[in-house]
Amino acid sequence: MNSFTDGKPLEQTSTGSTPIVIGRSKTSPRYGLFGFLILLGILGYTLYDLQATKKQLKESQQTQMAALEDKLAARLSDNEKSLTALGSDVKVVGTKLGVTQKELDQARSYAQRLKAEQEQSVQRLNAQINQKADSQQLSALKEEATTKFGAVNKDVTAVKTDVETTRKELEGTRRDLVDVKDTLSQQIARNRDELQQLRLKGERNFYEFELDKKKKVALVGDVRILLLDANAKKKSYGVRIVVDDNQLEKKNRTVNEPVQFLVGRTKLRYELVVNDVQKDKIAGYLSTPKDKGLSAERL
Repeated sequence: MNSFTDGKPLEQTSTGSTPIVIGRSKTSPRYGLFGFLILLGILGYTLYDLQATKKQLKESQQTQMAALEDKLAARLSDNEKSLTALGSDVKVVGTKLGVTQKELDQARSYAQRLKAEQEQSVQRLNAQINQKADSQQLSALKEEATTKFGAVNKDVTAVKTDVETTRKELEGTRRDLVDVKDTLSQQIARNRDELQQLRLKGERNFYEFELDKKKKVALVGDVRILLLDANAKKKSYGVRIVVDDNQLEKKNRTVNEPVQFLVGRTKLRYELVVNDVQKDKIAGYLSTPKDKGLSAERL
């Protein structure tokens, strides 16, 4: 019988019976190794996933930065086109409306300075883009770029407004000059009878002259005139006017066309009119103001 039912201790049981061993099963190390491999696999997957996520985030940031650089380049190109158009507008205004060289130089200088400031702003923004990598800094950079380009666009708008104002003022000045020119043109004489009528008005002095290529220089009033060419068939001619130690060439002029030029520091307006063109010979008159104080255009 069992020792527990006999009341005998285990040591007194039969020596022929098999002893019972209490402890771990021999298969337990296998389960421990299997669990360690699973844990190692989970850890490897986690590291791989972290690397993939980091790579994806970096590619996303690079894509955003490239897009921003393209946008900045496009903005700069548009602004450069606007400045080029402005420069063309200023040049056209200067050519058609008679803007002085000084005013054109000032407009060009302002446009170049504005372009240089834009390029410096873009360079600073590109440098900041290279330094800022995380998404928060990139967002702040976008806002900063938008603000700076907004300020530049305001400057461009202001320049356009100034050019438009100047254009309107110059158009008004041109109309005034055209009116003056038309008024003077209406007062030209096409023959001696009409010249006599102008003399009777007593408003200007008139000096008649005849020039040919044989004479080197003819003194007419207080200016010297040299005949360069005369085409009787086309009724055209060319002359060189010597005044205030300056030489003014007037070429391809036609009969009864008023040729105006300014004389002296006060800019008195003289007018040359040729009534007759023959081969190597012309005839006409020079008109000068009588009252030099009232006729001065610049004091």
